[in-house]
Amino acid sequence: MSRQLFPLLAPMNATVGILTFVWAWNDFLLPLVVLSSPSARTLPLVQYVFQSRFNTDYTTAFASYLMALAPVLLVYLLAQRWVISGVLRGAIK
Repeated sequence: MSRQLFPLLAPMNATVGILTFVWAWNDFLLPLVVLSSPSARTLPLVQYVFQSRFNTDYTTAFASYLMALAPVLLVYLLAQRWVISGVLRGAIK
């Protein structure tokens, strides 16, 4: 039974891993409340500095957005084969 069940769980584990990584990577509110030192800021908090009420530094902001997107995209590209295989396994009877 376990030889049949565990391979079928791999796509689900990959999906949960991707979503957990994205959630932790993009967490904003908890570090905003907990962290007091500017040197300990997370990436979303540092990106928040680029935007103000009356002025936004778009070139620096978009460069930081692209750098923040790169690790998430890399994790997804590495784990997408498990997600796609799970979709295909569920579609074939």
